[in-house]
Amino acid sequence: MAYDKEGVQALVCALEDVRNSNLIFVDKKLKNVLKCLAFYEEFRTVLAYCNKGFDYETEKRKALTKVGDSNILRLPKNQKNLVALVSNMLVEFDAGVMDALAFSAMFFPAETKQESFDEFCVKMLEPFKLAIVNFVVEGIREEAPEISHQVEFAHSGLMEQVEYLLVNMAKAVQEAQIDDGTRGEFMIMLEGFSVALDSRDSLMIKAIWAGLRRTLADEKLCLNEIEKVDEALRLYLVSK
Repeated sequence: MAYDKEGVQALVCALEDVRNSNLIFVDKKLKNVLKCLAFYEEFRTVLAYCNKGFDYETEKRKALTKVGDSNILRLPKNQKNLVALVSNMLVEFDAGVMDALAFSAMFFPAETKQESFDEFCVKMLEPFKLAIVNFVVEGIREEAPEISHQVEFAHSGLMEQVEYLLVNMAKAVQEAQIDDGTRGEFMIMLEGFSVALDSRDSLMIKAIWAGLRRTLADEKLCLNEIEKVDEALRLYLVSK
């Protein structure tokens, strides 16, 4: 993608300054990013488009999740929502509602604060940059509606019933005598099940649970939790 517009070049430079900044000056560098977004009309237009109808608090709760003892940032796949989410989070960093370095340490844990912040830049700011620049360079086009199955929503109480079981399963997997590769695969599957529960999409919940249930049972892990999840799914009419 050619960065051939003044505003785009300015934003890219501002974000590079954040990435290359001494941690002491991170807040100042992030403020410069917000100033850049506010100064150029093309960014103001994109942000207005992306934030129209966007429920920040709901999307933030979806993005900042916990599986077992691990905090996970899961950015929206939809680029419009990604731009809206990250831009609002940048405002909260600037306002002191959240601290950027503490956030980095929590969601991108590493041996040093610098390494955590580097991951923050790569996994949060870089996707944001690519998404907002794409809107500016390619122009705003209304997305065609996705062709998908008719969603049958599970009862909202399902997550409350299953959440503690999910935490127990994650803990059991972490403590199990299995190789690290298998452990990583289990944790990914548990995260996927958490995403499905958040979506309340009954078909997705059933599909992901079927695979997770089978693999856990094969390893004779979490048998008590499996039984209780099965019971909860039957109770909330996700499974027959």
